[in-house]
Amino acid sequence: MTTRWPANALAFHPTLPLLAIGTGAYDGGWSYNGELLLLDLTTGATVSLLADPREVRQLTWQDPETLALVLAVPCDEDEERFGTTSLACTIRRDDWSRATAGMLRMPYGEEPYMDECRTGPAAAAAAIERLCSARGLAWTPRRAVWAVQALPDGRILAALEGIALECWTPTSESPAWQVPIDGTGCQVTTLPDGRTAVALTQTPPAFHGGRWTSEPSVVVEVDLNEGTVRNTRQAASPAIVVSRADGRWALRNTEHDTATMTGEVTFIDPGDAQPTTVHLGRYDLFNHYFDIRYAPDLLFLQGVGSKPWRDKWVVAVDVPRGRIRRLFPLEWDASRGGHLFGGCGAYLSDRAGPALLHTGAVHDGAGLLTGNAFVARRAYPTGELQWVFTADHQATALDADGDFVYVTFNSGELVILRAVDGAVQVRQQLQVNGYRVIPLSLARVGANRLVVGTLDGRVLDCSIAALPRSG
Repeated sequence: MTTRWPANALAFHPTLPLLAIGTGAYDGGWSYNGELLLLDLTTGATVSLLADPREVRQLTWQDPETLALVLAVPCDEDEERFGTTSLACTIRRDDWSRATAGMLRMPYGEEPYMDECRTGPAAAAAAIERLCSARGLAWTPRRAVWAVQALPDGRILAALEGIALECWTPTSESPAWQVPIDGTGCQVTTLPDGRTAVALTQTPPAFHGGRWTSEPSVVVEVDLNEGTVRNTRQAASPAIVVSRADGRWALRNTEHDTATMTGEVTFIDPGDAQPTTVHLGRYDLFNHYFDIRYAPDLLFLQGVGSKPWRDKWVVAVDVPRGRIRRLFPLEWDASRGGHLFGGCGAYLSDRAGPALLHTGAVHDGAGLLTGNAFVARRAYPTGELQWVFTADHQATALDADGDFVYVTFNSGELVILRAVDGAVQVRQQLQVNGYRVIPLSLARVGANRLVVGTLDGRVLDCSIAALPRSG
């Protein structure tokens, strides 16, 4: 079986062939979502018991009728109210074998429950290594390849958990070099000199004083021939890199805590001791992420005043003066007036003219609804919609050339669209040895070849069937 959110807890019923499964996670920007599932071990049937999504962190059967739960608070503002992100309750039912979907409507006398410190990654890795060693096995962890980039000579760059940057050659079965880190490699961009890459890394939040606090991002500049770090720059806060085609780049502050966030964008110039900064307003992961490949300008999403998630516009910021130019609204359908989330994308200029291709989703309080994810082509810089492809799952990566748009989704699907009109050319589930993999990152290597980074730490070199190209 598969679950919509990560599984956090399992509890076997003491007398019935039932397994309670608690799932869920923080969405990165506001709410804690998940499910309480009850799996019938005889039939394989699964029932989702909660009427509304809640992250379920712990489960214990106290007796055949009573299930004790630890849930996450519904959203960020509840942490201040309860002084913790966890709430405990117990639910009693005479016969759990007759459970029905959505039968549990919270709250059930929930009480604050002290958050537990997470097991540190180093301690968890050491425990796994001991278990493997005792069985004569070797264990090397690889997880979540968040960024991939192709170089003109055929080499592949990747950033992943524990690795700021690594390099693969076309003939190697292992990386030519790696730059290890304590956190996660999140973004990679190469500079026009062809010899340097900029990689952004982020360490996990730390638990201090009863709450989780964010750590500043770190940017490393890496020599692509030797794999050595030329320069290290620590940001003032968590941040993302925004770049343009000529190699200029900036750091956007992504701190969402209203007590510490600044909303600043800092423009990086190695020769400038006093970098230019501008204020774009508060950032959050879903609303303002806008990572555009090959962009002619430094592009961002900016909202309105005290509600920066509302009425977002695509804006360009000119350097070195930091002038903000509003280009077009993210929402192209004024009659719909939807609340759109940002995403990844690419700039291209083809026979239909210059355009911005970007992914995103239409927000709904019930979650991501069928058809509410999208890939859109917009005229640049005016923003007129040229076509839109709708999907049921969130896009994870996008790349494009003069003929095709390549998009991966968190469902495991790869979709290839014709760039000029959005017509579907290929739809395929990505599989390795017959098992589905989840793509997190994507880059085109050349005609009919892609490289894909996956959730389980793989870097896939994918050949695709030749497609008819223009000209």
